[in-house]
Amino acid sequence: MGSRKGKMNNAPAPFWLLLFSLWLIIFPAHAQVLISGEVTSGGKPAGGVRVDLRKPGASGFLGYTFTSQEGKYQLRTDQSGNLTLHFRALGYDPLVKEIVIAQKDTVVNAQLIPGGVEQLQEVVINARRPYRLRKDTIELDVKSFLRGDERTVEDLLKKIPGLNVGTDGSIKIGEKEVEKVMVEGDDFFEKGYRLLTQNMSVRPLDKVQVLQRYSNNKHLKGIENSDKVALNLQLKEDSKSQWLGSLSASGSVTEPLFYHGSINLMNFGKRSKYYLLGTANNNGVDAVSSINNLLYSGQADEPGQIGIGVMTPTLIDYTPQLPGFDYKRTNFNRDRLLSINTIHNPSKNLKIKWLGFVNPTKKSFYRNTVQEYNIQDIQFTNTELYEFHKKIDNYFSRLELQYDINARSTFTYTGNLGSLGRHDTGDLFFNGSGTAELTKTQGYLTNHSLTHTLKLSPREAIVSSARWIMQKSPLDYSIDDYYYEDLFQTGGISNVNQHAENNLQYIGVTSHYVRKQKGGDFMELAFTNEYKDQELMTDFVLLADDGTGIRPEGFSNQLSLITNYTRMMAKYTVKRSKWEWTPLLNAGFVHSGLRTSGPTQRRDNWLISPGLSTKWIVYPKGKLEAQLSFNQMNTQLMEVVPNYFNTGLRNFVKGLDNMATLSSSEGTLTYSHGNMLDKFFASLSLGYRTMFDYISNQSIVSPNYNLTELVLLKDKKTQFYNAQFNYYVTPLSGNFKLDAGAEFSDYETAIAGVGNREIHSVSHNYGLSFKSVWRSKLNIYTGSNLQFTSFRSESTSRLKNTYSYFNIFFKASSDIQASLKNEAYRFGDFLSQAPKTYYFSDFSFSYDVKKIKTRFDISAKNLFNNRYFRNAVITDTYRAVTEYRLLPRYISIGLDHSF
Repeated sequence: MGSRKGKMNNAPAPFWLLLFSLWLIIFPAHAQVLISGEVTSGGKPAGGVRVDLRKPGASGFLGYTFTSQEGKYQLRTDQSGNLTLHFRALGYDPLVKEIVIAQKDTVVNAQLIPGGVEQLQEVVINARRPYRLRKDTIELDVKSFLRGDERTVEDLLKKIPGLNVGTDGSIKIGEKEVEKVMVEGDDFFEKGYRLLTQNMSVRPLDKVQVLQRYSNNKHLKGIENSDKVALNLQLKEDSKSQWLGSLSASGSVTEPLFYHGSINLMNFGKRSKYYLLGTANNNGVDAVSSINNLLYSGQADEPGQIGIGVMTPTLIDYTPQLPGFDYKRTNFNRDRLLSINTIHNPSKNLKIKWLGFVNPTKKSFYRNTVQEYNIQDIQFTNTELYEFHKKIDNYFSRLELQYDINARSTFTYTGNLGSLGRHDTGDLFFNGSGTAELTKTQGYLTNHSLTHTLKLSPREAIVSSARWIMQKSPLDYSIDDYYYEDLFQTGGISNVNQHAENNLQYIGVTSHYVRKQKGGDFMELAFTNEYKDQELMTDFVLLADDGTGIRPEGFSNQLSLITNYTRMMAKYTVKRSKWEWTPLLNAGFVHSGLRTSGPTQRRDNWLISPGLSTKWIVYPKGKLEAQLSFNQMNTQLMEVVPNYFNTGLRNFVKGLDNMATLSSSEGTLTYSHGNMLDKFFASLSLGYRTMFDYISNQSIVSPNYNLTELVLLKDKKTQFYNAQFNYYVTPLSGNFKLDAGAEFSDYETAIAGVGNREIHSVSHNYGLSFKSVWRSKLNIYTGSNLQFTSFRSESTSRLKNTYSYFNIFFKASSDIQASLKNEAYRFGDFLSQAPKTYYFSDFSFSYDVKKIKTRFDISAKNLFNNRYFRNAVITDTYRAVTEYRLLPRYISIGLDHSF
């Protein structure tokens, strides 16, 4: 395999830099003074008491906290001198204590007197910041974030500091994606929330609530140790329990014609909720960002969940990958979507949810690729001019029934049915030779689960589930030209076809017992059994000029992989005042049977995966977390395919000769300071990953075909770090955000005629942005991102990509708003291509006529009329430049009417 001595010598430097930065942040915290104590009433601990630290006579405060169930609290401050502590809770008279802070820790105990009947008021963090805190809920005032150009909920969320909305519509707080986006406490789409956030009008919204330590199962609230986050949208009072909606339409004023139209109709009552959506456009907007978020939603690490991520593998996918680039600019589409969603509560014990949508869509993209291979004696260049058209017909329905047997027991049934159709056509000029590609699939999916939750006591519960999944994903692929004469030594071929049958059956049952001790210790035990039957058949045929079919040996497959996995999981959290330790053990036994054309391979083995995680509250706003794990897993279906199968035009792949167990270990260290309410909040993480067994490639590379065989290798090593800093600068009235990350990997691949190749890959990502919250007519959002990538083997390939943006929002009055969004992309130079910077500008102007609840707007897209966009990519095998065709400049007028 070769020696790696000295290879990692240049990797640790960023790690030491991050560790030093981490220490600089942690160290000053120890110079702060600790204020602690115990709050009691009648000699008993008083939990849930709010404790505020203030300057004498001031309405604002310097810090706050709540007492634990044992009545204890802690606050840290860098203030000194005379201060006051305010104690307040429902059912008690408020208490104020004057204290004097010196350069040592201070203990202040308090005795509350029953009798107060006033409501506990919200914690107002800063009069200039529209945040309110209610224990585990952060409440955001919508009107404080509106700039006038927002149409949808997603547009609003992008304006809120601390919320990160990705190009795919995903919503994250820090590095954690939200579980769901609810409306008035009810959830329609789970992880498919993009359907709501990218279409629902922002007009009816009053508040956005960030729910921390969220539990998807209501009976587990206060029991499970949850670090999940969810969002809840609260409506204005005049928008509840009545029909309301919005109608928007826009179209270009000159050719080519682009349009966008949508209608939202909703009624959010106490017993029934309705959300109806219809939309159509050809301006590049995806009506459904990712259908997989609806089809395969769920959380794998949640009690009672089973079968998450179980699906048929994808054989061929031509969807363009453009990370960091606005996909809408390349998406020549005709999207249509009709979605009907309803929630009913016919009785206090029964809740019925139904979701259905149809999504007939056509998409096209155009690309021109130059791909260069330069590996010792293997040197050639391929050119592809590709025009691709995709027709999608997706139909999906979900029914959920939730029945409360009593206050402690609930049955939940969820059933999904989906029809997933795709018809792709491609016109390709490959190295000057023209061919037509055709890919067609008509898949079906059904997924049913039944869950029972029994709350044995306020501190313990049992969650049991069963799930059945069946999926069929057949595929037909063909090209009307023949590029493989050197490979098969056969002439007179006019067409190449591959038919595939790709089927899945899954049955799983699980039962979880969870218990939380009075002191905060937490225990979880689980027993699970999963049965999975996967079938894959690929039939590769060369069609001769006379119509006869030739099946080359070793290029068709007929296999079935059956696994039965029985496992147990045990986890126990030991929680003390500042520390938390959680040892974890997953242990199971797998019966596997791989049936091919030869004798059935049988394999029985244990999978043991222990882990340990810990948390340390360094100070009230600072937390240090560490995780260490060892994992084992068996090879999957696509990794043991015995013969080659075609994955598109010139690529063929085959799996390992035998089933195998893959072992790995991973460790992370994460430090976080503050949260999205603080002027400064940050997170730093360092980690490593060692794959003791990993699957790599052994390839035969030629201009007209690539034969890739999966091989099992040892010791792939990866180190990484990520950092995020957010700082609200009061004099500038804006939020600065710094992102930094890097990953270093060492692994091996093999190429015929070259042998094993040791690869050292490095990627760096840096970003700096500023988002203003000025109380003026003008606001800006600007920043820049840099990406560095390199691969080193026989030679070194490097690539630097940059992305910058400067967005201006101007609010002339409450009725008139304008925005100008500017972007610049620049890519590294190679393949005789000089680096080029691409500039994009989009302008919008709107006039809001509040009397008739209508907003009129004019928008201009791609003002510089860029017609092509060149993207650069490097891998451990080749370098490539791909040019994509872009939607042209157009000006549209439109209206948005609410009713």
